[in-house]
Amino acid sequence: MDLFDIDQFDWKHYQSSGPGSFKIDYWSTILRADESGRVELLYRWEPNAHCHFHRHRAHTTSIVLKGELHVADYLGTKATTSRVRPAGHRAHSEGNEIHREWGGPEGALVYFSLLSKDGALADQLDEDGQIIRTITVADVLRAIAS
Repeated sequence: MDLFDIDQFDWKHYQSSGPGSFKIDYWSTILRADESGRVELLYRWEPNAHCHFHRHRAHTTSIVLKGELHVADYLGTKATTSRVRPAGHRAHSEGNEIHREWGGPEGALVYFSLLSKDGALADQLDEDGQIIRTITVADVLRAIAS
C-alpha cells in the first residue's frame, strides 16, 4: 500500500464553518481496524483548515507524511501551547490531551495509529470542552462493514 497515492483511498470529508476563525475542512480514511483495539487511519487537511476540537482517548502515534501539522494544546477552553510538526515528524501520546490540529499553508497528510484499551478512541468536543460524542473502535468497525 502506497500511503502517498491518496487517490486509491475512500475518503470521508468533514467540512463546516467552525466557531470564530476555525474553518473545518479535512478528510479521513480507515486503513485497518480490528477487535483488539488497533486502528490505523490517514487524515488530510486542506491548507490552513482545522479538524474538530477533540481529545484522544487511545494511545496514539502520528507521522506527518506531507505538509505540516499545527497542534495547539488546551486546558479547558484556553490554548496553552502550540507547535508545528513538519513532514517526517513522529509523535506519540498516551491519550487524554485536549487539542486542535490544522494543516499548514500546503495542508497536511498524516498517518495515525491508535490502540484503545477500553474501546474509546477520541472525544469530539464543543467549544466549552464538553463531549459531543465519543468515537469508538466499534464505530470504526461498523464504518468498514457498511
